[in-house]
Amino acid sequence: DQSAGEDAGMFEEERHEQIVQLLKGGRMVSVGEIAKQLFVSEATVRRDLTALERAGVLRRVYGGAVLTGANRDVPLLMRETEAQEAKQHIGRIAAGLVDENDVIILDASSTVYSMIPYLKDFKNVVAITSGLKTALALGERHIKTYLTGGLMIDNSYSMIGGYARDMLETINADAVFFSCRGVSADGRMTDSSVEECELRKLMFRHAKRRVLMAAHNKIGRDYFYVQGHVSEIDDIVSDGPLPACFSQPGADGRAPQIHIG
Repeated sequence: DQSAGEDAGMFEEERHEQIVQLLKGGRMVSVGEIAKQLFVSEATVRRDLTALERAGVLRRVYGGAVLTGANRDVPLLMRETEAQEAKQHIGRIAAGLVDENDVIILDASSTVYSMIPYLKDFKNVVAITSGLKTALALGERHIKTYLTGGLMIDNSYSMIGGYARDMLETINADAVFFSCRGVSADGRMTDSSVEECELRKLMFRHAKRRVLMAAHNKIGRDYFYVQGHVSEIDDIVSDGPLPACFSQPGADGRAPQIHIG
């Protein structure tokens, strides 16, 4: 049918992200308006709205939808289902960059969360994280873990704000592992959450090594807030080929090391 053909032209996760962007103004957006903006059928939009409502992202209203509460960003529950196989490969490779006795900072992203199962054999690694769910998973594997504290974003279980920043200011880590919602073709790392962008910038300043973990489907995507450029990063872990400019030296003359799984 028509809507099945449309699904082939645009991945479901891409449509979901675009729908969230359309709703971010805080107003109700109609099914017809969403269908027109995304160039898909209204039947496809209704299926997408049902899936997003089940995930707690939005609330269906007569003829359309509105975002629920503080859901400004795509929830962790939804992000965990995106590119799962790619994230497992990336997680395994990233864990291989950790050495025994390292102090590591982990952000609250679903991509970084994917590396935790591969850390289980370490005995003396210390982890600091801004992710509540990440901290719980680390604890289950008996990894010594510090949670930054702070205000929790209720749809991502990420800690932000002054308490989180104050804690990170006391840390001197060997490496920070982080992700973002998109990386532009020219290497700008971007995200939809200004609070998490600012926290990651602080993480960068308190780690000797910066490791970006990004699945190939994030390359070429742009979001509103910029958290830096890949030329500032020491390592990039991905599951597919990256633009040639990603391996160009930065202002300090160093080029990121590329790890492809």
